[in-house]
Amino acid sequence: MTTVAATPVRRRWMTAYGLAMVGVAAGWFGPIQILLPEQAARLAGDGGKEALLALVTAWGAAASMVANPLWGVLSDRIRSRRLPIFVAGTVVGVSGLLVLASAGSTATMVTGWILVQAGLNGPMAALAAMIGDVVPERQRGTVGSLFGVAQIVGVVLGTAVAVAVGQGTIGYIAVAIAVPALGAALLVIHRDVPMKADRVSWKWTRPSAPFAWAWLIRFLLNLVNALVLVYLFYYLSDRVGVTDAALWVLILTVVNVLFAGIVGAIGGVLSDRWERRRIFVAVAAVTLAAGTAMLALVPVVWVAIGASALVGAGWGAYIAVDMAVITQVLPDAETRATMLGVANIAGTLPQLLAPVLAAPIVTGPGDYRTLYLVTAAIALLALAVLPRLRALR
Repeated sequence: MTTVAATPVRRRWMTAYGLAMVGVAAGWFGPIQILLPEQAARLAGDGGKEALLALVTAWGAAASMVANPLWGVLSDRIRSRRLPIFVAGTVVGVSGLLVLASAGSTATMVTGWILVQAGLNGPMAALAAMIGDVVPERQRGTVGSLFGVAQIVGVVLGTAVAVAVGQGTIGYIAVAIAVPALGAALLVIHRDVPMKADRVSWKWTRPSAPFAWAWLIRFLLNLVNALVLVYLFYYLSDRVGVTDAALWVLILTVVNVLFAGIVGAIGGVLSDRWERRRIFVAVAAVTLAAGTAMLALVPVVWVAIGASALVGAGWGAYIAVDMAVITQVLPDAETRATMLGVANIAGTLPQLLAPVLAAPIVTGPGDYRTLYLVTAAIALLALAVLPRLRALR
């Protein structure tokens, strides 16, 4: 059995933990938001940029979907030690960013993004498992919201770096430096919690019904977020008609992060204090639906700013309780990292499906209006599923 977390975690650990998560998110979303779309446009031109971006992100998401549970299994099998997984995955992910920095063909671009996705799932899996290892349940709303808020801070950091230093080789190199630099403090502060048993069983734990419903809700709301992001660059340039799409992606990302960070941080603390989780998920689904509907119906830049605020607030309400919900419904402490890896598929699978769903809509008979209306409907579907999660208050 794993050691039961009872001692409250300190602020310095939470700070180092948050910085590490910021680094991982910057490595992921800096490329997704700016670098990959620009690179796809440069390699394929305006006529094929959507298809190439969809191809690259789909391959990367497929690799991510497989890698995350495998990293989790490996972490559990080496006596629940997380730091070796954190380091190994970071090395692979940074290698992928450097491959992308020199990519001059579709094959190299796909290879680099697969390495990034497969590699950065290592530290992601380790960071998720650390919550169950060392954070007592009464702090999991707070620390879980930190896990989510740090991700969105990483989004704006990665985007800002890409805009500031350049949308090309130097952008990838800057992100490749930021990822390990931000994770360094955690390597010093965190202390692994090894398994007490001499050997760990290789059994497979069957997911419980609460785990399955929590997984589905996570999948649906992550799909909403992925559909909002995947073609935001092209939505702003082609539908809204802005002249500097990269700058406006950064502006909307800052607005999104500001609201998500505020709502997520406050929501995590309140969810611990009130001992409530489901109400935050319900608010998240409704708010995300409202924000994406605004993008669909009024393609005007000032409305897009308001919509980004709503989407950010909705995402913040969800991340305030996401990790608290998932860690509470895990079926077996001995397979914590493994099952969290399965849970993280609900976050990575939408990256695979988003371009697959979005590309036929925006390049076929539909358009961006149809895309974002579908996205709003998916958010409301998560709200409809929520009553099934009876295991939580």
